[in-house]
Amino acid sequence: MKKGKIFQTEYPENPPDWYWESGLHDACIIGVETYEFSFDYNKYAVQKNQYDRNMLLLKIDAKGAMFDFRIKEIRFFNYKILPESMELTGRKKIWWLADKLIEANGRYELDILLEDVDSYPEQFHFKLRFDRAETDRT
Repeated sequence: MKKGKIFQTEYPENPPDWYWESGLHDACIIGVETYEFSFDYNKYAVQKNQYDRNMLLLKIDAKGAMFDFRIKEIRFFNYKILPESMELTGRKKIWWLADKLIEANGRYELDILLEDVDSYPEQFHFKLRFDRAETDRT
């Protein structure tokens, strides 16, 4: 008998309020937007880490998610996409399989295993580092 693949989300011990504790397996990313915010380096030179410099917005269709079907949007502030990540823009539907969230030194690192059946390779990792996140729920 052939066994299927197992996708396992690794949950943090004390997850932040914005985190999808139940998991987003089988949710679909239906939109990706990036924003760069104006920043006055002369005014905030000493405190620049306290202000939002950019944002990544993931629009989620979680109706088909196995667990947390209330998530509509996830916003990551002061994000940096890590080099080993695949690009999300230009794709139609991206399925969320699993994720791993790590918190270290006040910053977060998220590794998401995704699937796009219209591309090669179908499964890929999207990794990003960010300062904070917000989620919109229904």
